[in-house]
Amino acid sequence: MSKPTEKVAVIEFRRLLVELKEHRPDICIRYRLIGQMWAQYFMRVVYVTENGVLLNNETSNKLITIPELPQIMQFELDKPFQLYHPYFHYEVVPTAEW
Repeated sequence: MSKPTEKVAVIEFRRLLVELKEHRPDICIRYRLIGQMWAQYFMRVVYVTENGVLLNNETSNKLITIPELPQIMQFELDKPFQLYHPYFHYEVVPTAEW
């Protein structure tokens, strides 16, 4: 198994969220917003907008709105998906050029 790429461009992150919503609703995501600690629980992707995402925290039965994807600085998945490894911290970067 190869080492995963640690950085993901915002546009690729958005594509990942759409694919999880449409093809793998069983996979949940956990995130870390800029200047904050990690979200406590993994959450299911409910809806992806042009700029943001709506997540469902099934533990507390609350919807979480993140209006701007660049607010998310890191994320991880709870199951493998495509080239993404579970429980690996990926960094979200503004563009593909880092």
